[in-house]
Amino acid sequence: MALNIKYRPLKAFLLAVQTKSFTHAASLLGVTQPSFTALIADLESVLEVKLFERTTRQISLTAAGGEFRDRIERPMADLEEAYRSMQDLASVRRGAVVIGALPSTSLTLVPPALGALRQQHPKLQIRVVEAHNDELIAMLRTNQIEFALATLLSDAPDLKFSPLVADAFFAVYPSRHPVGQLPSLHWEDLTPLDLVLLAQGSSARHQFDRAVISDKAATGLRYDVTHMTTAVRLVSQGLGVAVLPRLALPSLGLGSLRSRPIEDESARRTIGVLHRQDRLLSPAAQALVDTLRQAAVEIELALPPLAQRAAARNK
Repeated sequence: MALNIKYRPLKAFLLAVQTKSFTHAASLLGVTQPSFTALIADLESVLEVKLFERTTRQISLTAAGGEFRDRIERPMADLEEAYRSMQDLASVRRGAVVIGALPSTSLTLVPPALGALRQQHPKLQIRVVEAHNDELIAMLRTNQIEFALATLLSDAPDLKFSPLVADAFFAVYPSRHPVGQLPSLHWEDLTPLDLVLLAQGSSARHQFDRAVISDKAATGLRYDVTHMTTAVRLVSQGLGVAVLPRLALPSLGLGSLRSRPIEDESARRTIGVLHRQDRLLSPAAQALVDTLRQAAVEIELALPPLAQRAAARNK
């Protein structure tokens, strides 16, 4: 036969054991003494044993009551600790989150968001895994990360995408490069040039390759690099024109180099939060997403404009 024992009568029993008084125990539980006595009576009825010997002045445990105390003290302490732990998680007082991030978001969105989160919730533990877009999606699907700061380049019914910030790809070039003199800039204008491109697997490379796949024009040299800072150094040495995400430009230290947007629609992307459809974000992860949204609003104001007239001022 299944027992129907609830937490409150058990807590009442342990308080009575600790205080040796129904009156004091009732006060600690926040109920009247008659209500407290009823809780103990109900527990005794369910267990079918008498737990206390009661006189007008004191209470004492029966033999059955002593055995019951010994059996439930530790499980009740564990249960209450588990409950407090879940409360801490729900209120984001503690927790651990593993997120994935595109390199451009690691440069810009992640640091201010983590700084704000540390001030609000100092006991949260956040681990950031930096990777290319296709790697992040693979890690999501294998539960290596809870969510990713990435872009969704094709339909993925198993993933949920929430936009954070509009991004685009810019050409980064030396100040006297002919690219700066063009009335507008398109992928086809870049194809014949010596280019510094991010490596295969990056969303920047994916969008470039997809855009020029049918281009039959002569092509220049291609420098494949992993890090955007490497791309900037190569451009500063006059070795080519880099294709880099707008989101990262303020953090790359371009110095005397110039940048301008690539006008094609295929040079646009949206950075957002990706996570599995079949999983809810933990409270800690949701708190981080909220701070990322705040950071995205502030960062977008500092990004180079997409309007072509801005490129003219860079000449």
